[in-house]
Amino acid sequence: MRRLLCHCMVVEEAEVRRAIRAGARTVDDVGAACEAGTGCGSCRGPIGVLLEEEASRRTRRGAEAADALAQLGLFGGSPRKP
Repeated sequence: MRRLLCHCMVVEEAEVRRAIRAGARTVDDVGAACEAGTGCGSCRGPIGVLLEEEASRRTRRGAEAADALAQLGLFGGSPRKP
């Protein structure tokens, strides 16, 4: 289902998520990438929520990758025993 996030600039949530995954780290970065949040501003809050969700997702993925490397004993660590 397509979900319109920014009504002023007609930007869907998926486009905002793509901008964030491509490197946007602030609401203004998102606006520069896809114009969401550059009109009336009512969508700036929801854009901020998406930014936080994506940052949390990146952090979880990084922690999972570090844990996997530690379990393998890569990068100077000893393999962990289950």
